[in-house]
Amino acid sequence: MSADVMNSLDCRIEALLLASDEPLSLVKLRNLLGEDLASSDIRAAINNLEAHYQTRGIRITSVASGWQLRTAPEHAELVQQLWQARPPRLSRAALETLAIIAYRQPTTRGEIEALRGLKVSSNIIASLQERGWIKVLGRKEVPGRPHLYGTGKQFLIDFELNSLTDLPDSAQLMDEEEIQQIVADNQDGMKEEPPVDEDNEQEDDSEQSEAYEEQQSTE
Repeated sequence: MSADVMNSLDCRIEALLLASDEPLSLVKLRNLLGEDLASSDIRAAINNLEAHYQTRGIRITSVASGWQLRTAPEHAELVQQLWQARPPRLSRAALETLAIIAYRQPTTRGEIEALRGLKVSSNIIASLQERGWIKVLGRKEVPGRPHLYGTGKQFLIDFELNSLTDLPDSAQLMDEEEIQQIVADNQDGMKEEPPVDEDNEQEDDSEQSEAYEEQQSTE
């Protein structure tokens, strides 16, 4: 491919990434460009753009099996000033629930509760679903047919992961037989989730959520 054609391809991909509100995969880019382009040409153009933006205020980030334009992390504090409203904080309970779903998916609410030792509030599940971080994958073929939960695409996007294999190694979780035994033993005696004051969360929860808030401001 000639230099002029490559430069033109760079510009078109740059325009698509700027206009898109979600990461664009290689397949999506090929469909949008509407040409019989080799994957290697598209990747080469993206490499050129990555090099171009390396020292600028925005970056091309590889996330959720695609690419997206995002503000550079070092300017997060500056960009944060554009928004007066702060994103809602996540409680420790919500973070624990999300982590269990991410590492054990597909998993049921009863299995999450077995690992946490507490009942999972419906508000927590609803909040994680509203953010697009979790979704219902189906139902487990056991009595009661409970919902099976897993992570959604927005989880990969917001936590800057290409795939679930990019998750950091987790501590050894209980095996399936242990979890199912706890589910059976505690079905009727599970403790209720303590109420969370969203306006006055504990300091340790605030520290955990600040990292999320800073990350959101770079998108």
